[in-house]
This record gives sequence, structure tokens and C-alpha cells, in this order.
Amino acid sequence: MARILLATLMMLTLGLTSAANAAVVEKGARFEERIDLDGERLELTGTGIVKYRIVFTVYAAGLYLPPNTSSTEVLAADTPRRLEIEYFHDISADDIIRGANTKLAEQLSASERDELQPKIERFHSLFQAVSDGDRYRMEYVPGEGTRLSFNGEPVGQVEGEAFAAAYFGIWLDADNPLSTRLRDGLLTDVNDTSAD
Repeated sequence: MARILLATLMMLTLGLTSAANAAVVEKGARFEERIDLDGERLELTGTGIVKYRIVFTVYAAGLYLPPNTSSTEVLAADTPRRLEIEYFHDISADDIIRGANTKLAEQLSASERDELQPKIERFHSLFQAVSDGDRYRMEYVPGEGTRLSFNGEPVGQVEGEAFAAAYFGIWLDADNPLSTRLRDGLLTDVNDTSAD
């Protein structure tokens, strides 16, 4: 399973559920319908599960945004957000980092990567290996930066709007996300709202 995340970043299949009935996702992963982020209410917009080779469920993810966020505002600098990922298999920190770097290299230009590289490296230094039931939480607070928590405990923060947009873009980028189906699952309510 050591290489499962990297392989998942290259090719994955997932199941989706909408926020309306998604407080509990596969394998008991629970995502609250609403959370408070520094005094601002965010709502669960959608969830997804990532599977490797259709058999192994790697993780479940849930995305939180302010109510009535449009699809064009998802990665905007002034949009607070939280992405939670609960893992179901052992994955090393090196594999988590390798997978993220692979996707960032596809999404960012060479100049963007050069500019963000020190922040990316600092953020990656915060990661540790995960086991079944472990959860990472990434939160972007405008004017402060992107926080990383492991099993509910803060482990560090990286400042910058461009960094937040790039890193959350791994999952949410409009053109080249980790998976279009995962992005659409996480943005279920956003997509429904913008279609009105």
C-alpha cells in the first residue's frame, strides 16, 4: 500500500454522495454538516471517496465553504474553506508529498512552481504518515493562510493567497483537478447553486 496514493493521483475511481445525506460517508467517515472557521459558518458542500483499482477505498473527503459560494469563487483569495480527508490505509508522508508534487507540477507553470516552492516545501514538512482512521484537515483563512491539522491537532500554517489557491487546486482546480469526479463530488451543492 506504500505507493497507493501516488497511483491514485494518476488514475482513480470514486463514489460520490451529496451533502444533503452525507454526514457519514463510507467506512464510518463522518463529516459534520456545518462547521465554524474563525467565527464564520461554513457548510459541507459535498463529499467523495477515492478508490484505487476499484477495490481499495483510499480515503473519504469533505469540503466546506461559506453558504452560497459560486463555482467561480471556490479558489478566490477571499473565500475561506476547509478540506478534510480521512484515510483508510497506511500511507507514508513521502508518498503523500510525492503525490501532491506530481499534481502541482501538472497544474502550475514553471514560474509559478518556482515562486511557490519554498511554501510548498514548508507545508510538506508538516506531513506525517497516516494509518486507518487518521485525518488531515486543511483550512484557508483569508489574511492568515493555510492551516494543516492532523487528527484535530494544528501542526502548522503557510501564508499566502497564491499558495492556498494552488494547494486546494490539487482537488478543486477547474481545468485539471486530481479527478473531475472528485472535484464535482466535493462541489455538489456549489454546482447545483450555480446551475440555477
